[in-house]
Amino acid sequence: MKKKFILGSIICFIVLFLTFLPCDHTLYCTGVMAEKFQYLLLWNLVLIPLSIFALVLNDKKYNFWLKFTGIFFLVSMVIVYMTPEYGSGIVSIDRELTNWFFGGVYSLISIVYFIVQFFKNRK
Repeated sequence: MKKKFILGSIICFIVLFLTFLPCDHTLYCTGVMAEKFQYLLLWNLVLIPLSIFALVLNDKKYNFWLKFTGIFFLVSMVIVYMTPEYGSGIVSIDRELTNWFFGGVYSLISIVYFIVQFFKNRK
């Protein structure tokens, strides 16, 4: 199951990347597909290395991490799509900033969880 999740994340990243390919050779794309799925591409970039680190977990703890990942992803995507696309103030919160924030928080929580579980298993 662990390897299937990693493989699925990599395939999803490749498919999303290929849909953004005709972007005039820049990292930022405009268009219908880019607006809808650009935030998922960032999550796949975060998820692939973390799922490789999750291989050190046993099955019970891996399933807990997977459930946490699903719930956190859904909640953060709802919040990201509820925030305005562009902020109007000098210091504004927009979709991209919100997505980067949740991706960072998720990465930090997952890494701390992996470290704690690694040292618990070592004892």
